[in-house]
Amino acid sequence: MRAALRSRPIRTFIVTQFLLEVQFWFPIWLIYLLDLGFPLTTAVLADGVFRIVSVLCEFPVGALADLLGRRRTYLALAGGTVLTFVLITQIHSVQMLFAAWILWGVLWALTSGAASTYLYELCTRDHRGIDPSKAFGLSRAAGNVSVLLSLLAAGYLYEADPRLPFAVTAALAAGAFLLALTLPEITGPRLVARLSSVLAGVRGAMAEVRVRQAVWLGALLLLFGWSARILFQPLALELGLPAQVTGWMYAAFAAASVLGGLAAGHLGARHRRAALTCAFLLVLGALAALSQAARLGPFVFLPVMGFGYALGMTLLEVVTNEVSPRPVRAMIFGLVSCLAGIGIALARPFLGVLAETHSTPYAAGIWAGFGVAVVALALSKIRKLPGPHRSDPDAADPAVPASRCSSGEPAPPPAH
Repeated sequence: MRAALRSRPIRTFIVTQFLLEVQFWFPIWLIYLLDLGFPLTTAVLADGVFRIVSVLCEFPVGALADLLGRRRTYLALAGGTVLTFVLITQIHSVQMLFAAWILWGVLWALTSGAASTYLYELCTRDHRGIDPSKAFGLSRAAGNVSVLLSLLAAGYLYEADPRLPFAVTAALAAGAFLLALTLPEITGPRLVARLSSVLAGVRGAMAEVRVRQAVWLGALLLLFGWSARILFQPLALELGLPAQVTGWMYAAFAAASVLGGLAAGHLGARHRRAALTCAFLLVLGALAALSQAARLGPFVFLPVMGFGYALGMTLLEVVTNEVSPRPVRAMIFGLVSCLAGIGIALARPFLGVLAETHSTPYAAGIWAGFGVAVVALALSKIRKLPGPHRSDPDAADPAVPASRCSSGEPAPPPAH
């Protein structure tokens, strides 16, 4: 990890990600809308529109990211975050609410691969030969520290002023934008010249077994782990936890996620299959245990889930970058998020209804039962994962014919 920290672009990127990963909004967005006078039905509809938009935009936004290039896409992500959260502070009508949430959905789709592909290519172009696993571990850990601190501070900011959590998010994103301006452009053969090239590139990439395995594993873990988060707040309510303790519950989850990201950075390529197997089993085991001993959930089982989820997602980010052809890397990440997003859009309401009509442990048990099939499928694909990818990230890839890429940019110099 020291090599990664010695690289100025990697250090700058990690700080930028720290500023962009804050989640002051997460514990209070629904309370904010209710305090503005919107009925719960409207707030839930806005969340539904957000999720539909984010799924629908995964493909077009991923294609746009590959067309724009890594640095410009990353700048668009930071600038879009500023615009979105400034707009949220100005909501005064239903129309503004839905406009803000639609913009937020587009931004959410953009996050699928913008940082990951940029960081990977910064690593592979650095003359020090930085191990991407180390850089991704540091980036994931920094992001989770950011989440941890922002979750702890969210309630205090909201008490000072209900718009303050969103305003601070926008201000930090503006700082991230300015920092991102100092990052290098990833030059080299132009990513893709036309939308048709993107679609052809994705078809070619998905013909490769190694790409398909990475895509399915990423989608399965994202679906299984992210959907389960809908149970956190119902669990706190059923256990009668006060707001402060609920905040510490989220903080414990985030702290365990920090450790998961760091652990992923310390694992060599030969340990990936075992670590990914462990990641899926930890999430499954935590849900099963939660269904049987709910009182231990907030500070035992949820942190275990956070550790396993962060460990698995960090490793899968590296693997997906390694096996994906450079011209369509962002689109491949969009495909992962789209596949998972369709399932998440169905699973989260389903689990929410189960938690309300039965109980949170009951919902966790049902999801753990579903997880047995998910983990079995994942394990069959983990065994087929490839080893480390080629050392030359711009070598001609059989999944994307050279004719698909124009050469309008100069050759890359040594290099989220």
